[in-house]
Amino acid sequence: MIKNLYHKHSIYTVVESIFKSVSSYIPDFLKNLLFSVFKLLYSQSVFISFLLNMQEPLITIGLEIHLKLASETKIFCKCKNEQALEDNQPNTTICPVCTWQPWALPQLSAEVVEKGLLLGKALQCQFNNPSYFDRKSYFYPDLPMGYQITQLYTPINVKGALSFFFANYEEEKQVRISDAHLECDTAKAFHQGGVMLLDFNRAGTPLIEIVTGPDFTSAEEAVEFAKEIQRIAKRNNLSDADMEKGQMRVDVNVSIRKEKSDPLGTRVELKNINSFSAIKRAIDAEVIRQAKCRETGEEIQQQTRRRDDLKWQSFAMRSKEDALDYRYFPEPDLLPLYLDEQLLKKVEEAELIIPFQEIKKMKSEYWFHKEFINALIGEYPTLTFFKQLIHAGFEPKLVAKRIAGQISGYMTAHFVNITELPVDQEQLIEFFNIAKEGKLIDNQLKLIMEEMLQTGASASDIIKEKGFDTPEISESDLRTFCKEVLHENPAILDQYKAGKTSVIGFFVGQVMRKTQGKANPQAISKILLSELG
Repeated sequence: MIKNLYHKHSIYTVVESIFKSVSSYIPDFLKNLLFSVFKLLYSQSVFISFLLNMQEPLITIGLEIHLKLASETKIFCKCKNEQALEDNQPNTTICPVCTWQPWALPQLSAEVVEKGLLLGKALQCQFNNPSYFDRKSYFYPDLPMGYQITQLYTPINVKGALSFFFANYEEEKQVRISDAHLECDTAKAFHQGGVMLLDFNRAGTPLIEIVTGPDFTSAEEAVEFAKEIQRIAKRNNLSDADMEKGQMRVDVNVSIRKEKSDPLGTRVELKNINSFSAIKRAIDAEVIRQAKCRETGEEIQQQTRRRDDLKWQSFAMRSKEDALDYRYFPEPDLLPLYLDEQLLKKVEEAELIIPFQEIKKMKSEYWFHKEFINALIGEYPTLTFFKQLIHAGFEPKLVAKRIAGQISGYMTAHFVNITELPVDQEQLIEFFNIAKEGKLIDNQLKLIMEEMLQTGASASDIIKEKGFDTPEISESDLRTFCKEVLHENPAILDQYKAGKTSVIGFFVGQVMRKTQGKANPQAISKILLSELG
């Protein structure tokens, strides 16, 4: 059953050796690009082959998502919690508390608690009142005191659930949230010249760890859930959730079994995955690895593994610990966390943006397709502007079409959001008012928007410059143009008469050219059809 899988692995080895042997003849950037493309194609083919040639296993996945909360200070001290903290000079944003000096005592940030509760609300969690902090004991250089302050036994948020869309917004799923607890981050460790260096700027920054139930059955579901978490965090100013900067890190737990009636398989954890594409690759590769183990009779060990995405493989780090291995005990330097009525009322009254609900509205009320949804749900300022325009009475599809078209294209190309365009929102509103009047055709509107984004000019000025405000072409003049086009293109006319009616579009285009784009295409088509009999 697994012969084909081994065969593909042998192909991978051969191709890898070929690349290495010709490395002296190919520039490094080109060699790395070609090999990366091959690895991607190979990984997909291996997974597909596995599904086709082996009994497809039942996959069980759970996620642990770590979010850096966007608070003014760190969780237990007054050090600034800038979102670009790690870009600062190393070990400059620190104090005795966040470097775990023996005499320093932690003091919990009220803002961190509030943001933790708001995230819990978005996840439909119950609040523990009181909740408690615990010490998680383990030795690693990034924890000089030998423990991390976290929440295990009585976390602040428990028993939640989150719904999300996947499969191009065609399917929806709900996942259980076991808990979402507060904890502090560790220092950043990195290696240089064979020496481990520590930067404590990150130490003590506030994290909230979201622990799901083992409810995912595919890598695609896990990825879309992680995207939904990121959208919730960003839209509600709870976290920047920038995965490249480590503000959102994902641990993936994977197991497989043959039948649904079988008990869950041995769980393997993949640590610190920092991109959505890497989540999928890690899960697919781990499923294949575990399936190979089963086929060859090798025992699947419960362990934590580190994923090396560049080498397309994972390595065992340690056996997967249970709570007892970490010697958890109540944090003696922090009192129980009691939530007062004022704070609970503030959280209860807070209006949160839940992307799943926004997408559901776009699908059910506006009938938007995935391109429109992706453009509007991607950035909070864009969604806010869209909702403002809809509230002002603009037609949703009219607005979504422009945002998903030239505006999104410009934002992507120039790495800006809708508030950073060369035109301000008043100019955009003027444009949509002009579009709403219906006096200009689509090509004219497209040209106007492109010109606005290139020059920063207003829509009205561009209309005057292009002559789009000239009187509408009369029906008699339009008919004259149509007759001229039919007379000038006898070969195309013969095709139409022979039954190829699609060439009507050609005639419309030629008439539009004669009118310099000032005529209505629908009116042109109507006249042409009458002339053609």
